[in-house]
Amino acid sequence: MGAFARRYAMPLTFLGLFAAVWTVQALVLPPHARHTMIAWASTNLANLAVNPVGTMIASAFVAEGAQGVLMVAAAIGLFPLTRRFGNLRAVVLVAASHVLGTLVSQGIALVRLEAGLLSESIRTIPDVGPSYVLCAALVAAFLYGRGRARRLLAFAGWAALTPALLDGLLGLEVAAVGHVVAMLAGALIGWLLLLPERRRAVMPAPGDPVRRAGPTAGA
Repeated sequence: MGAFARRYAMPLTFLGLFAAVWTVQALVLPPHARHTMIAWASTNLANLAVNPVGTMIASAFVAEGAQGVLMVAAAIGLFPLTRRFGNLRAVVLVAASHVLGTLVSQGIALVRLEAGLLSESIRTIPDVGPSYVLCAALVAAFLYGRGRARRLLAFAGWAALTPALLDGLLGLEVAAVGHVVAMLAGALIGWLLLLPERRRAVMPAPGDPVRRAGPTAGA
């Protein structure tokens, strides 16, 4: 059990924190306090302007609903992701994807607001949940994970969630744009993290003869 906990410290920690926040939201806080928590944790323009780091972290563990579905998606994405990359690199991948998804989607919203295409209410919209983390994890687990069954399960989870995740993309809605960015980031960052492994795989081991190009026989 101890070895399992060490090997999968990242997904276990993430799921534990998310479940703890869910429990507090569902069983401890009254409705008005839940709304206050969501407003405080939302990665909207107003909060990012005054508390970007705290908002980025908190928003990944607070959701408006469907926590059970999010927990399942987290499990089938984060465990194979960590199995493939290890805890540290898995954290780097999902954290960077979460940040990029937030910054790009909110940046586009800010540009559209300044251009007069959106109302001022966009500054304070609710924007919470671990969906950017899950998008990146599911995509990277499918593309780079070990084991056909794990990769297919990650793909199935991604395919099942995608219609809801991309709803509003044509209208450049914040969440939909962020989901696309997080998916692309998960694919790209995963590829970059595996570059050292690919280089080691093609390098000759110490003591192995190095093949050199030379003139062909009879030249």
